[in-house]
Amino acid sequence: MSLQVNEGDILALLGPSGGGKTTLIKCIYGLEDLESGEISFNNLKVLGPAFNLMPGHPDMKLVSQDYYVLDNHSVEENIKDILIGHTDEYKEQRSAKLLKLLDLAALKHLKAKNLSSGQKQRVAIARALAHFPKLLLLDEPFSNLDKILKDKLFDFIIREVPKKHSSVILITHQAEEALKYADKVGVIVDGKIAQMAKKEEVYYKPKNAKIAKIMGDYNILAAGEFESSSSFRKKNKKVLLRPNQFHFLENKKGADLVVNYINHFFNGKCFEVLAQTRSGQQIIVYSSETPVPENSIFLKINSFI
Repeated sequence: MSLQVNEGDILALLGPSGGGKTTLIKCIYGLEDLESGEISFNNLKVLGPAFNLMPGHPDMKLVSQDYYVLDNHSVEENIKDILIGHTDEYKEQRSAKLLKLLDLAALKHLKAKNLSSGQKQRVAIARALAHFPKLLLLDEPFSNLDKILKDKLFDFIIREVPKKHSSVILITHQAEEALKYADKVGVIVDGKIAQMAKKEEVYYKPKNAKIAKIMGDYNILAAGEFESSSSFRKKNKKVLLRPNQFHFLENKKGADLVVNYINHFFNGKCFEVLAQTRSGQQIIVYSSETPVPENSIFLKINSFI
């Protein structure tokens, strides 16, 4: 496995459970010893616990699923503990900002041992962000955060990265998180990086069906399924299309694909339309409007990249 993260990158590493994502991020941080190969940070080799009395790299911060907090200290003290060496005024300002960001202001005087697991998770994140590191490592740290708080938190991280000349590696098994928050995506399958590129490329041009499935719903259509006037028919190969790449037309004129309606389902964000091609293959198409159950559906395809 080989990867490089440059200053300013927000990289998401995505893949199924057991694929090696957490082991990789522990190796990057210096919590695991390598059997072979090496990891370097700012041109210096990262050493594991066999070489360091205190494992972990001083210029990195790791927020993992096993979040670390000081149980006998208050929430506010947990944050200020990271800010040793700064003025009292800066400590007050920085801790107040993070308490507000993570909705912890009302809990700032409570000891961490009296918090729920979700509240402790937020304290662990606040500690990691108190002194923004050169490399922020996030190992599925948002499991107990609601969507609004998650978005607010990542907006803060995205703004901090260029200001602090930092980088971020986000470990996740959710394609939606990877696509939403990262610039680049690496898909890990069976302990190997199967594909790494800009998120749009990995989403719309996955190297194989396994990667396509990890990234979300998809359709693979043979060139012969398309209308004779469609440019997709001339590709003479199978074409991978995401459900959001289809646009509904009122009639056959200009259509790339004509399919038969089967059913539709509302998923909370859009309608998922289940349809069938001439050859009998079923496909999924997204629609922002309630579909009208008609026998034939005329589709135009948007090629985003």
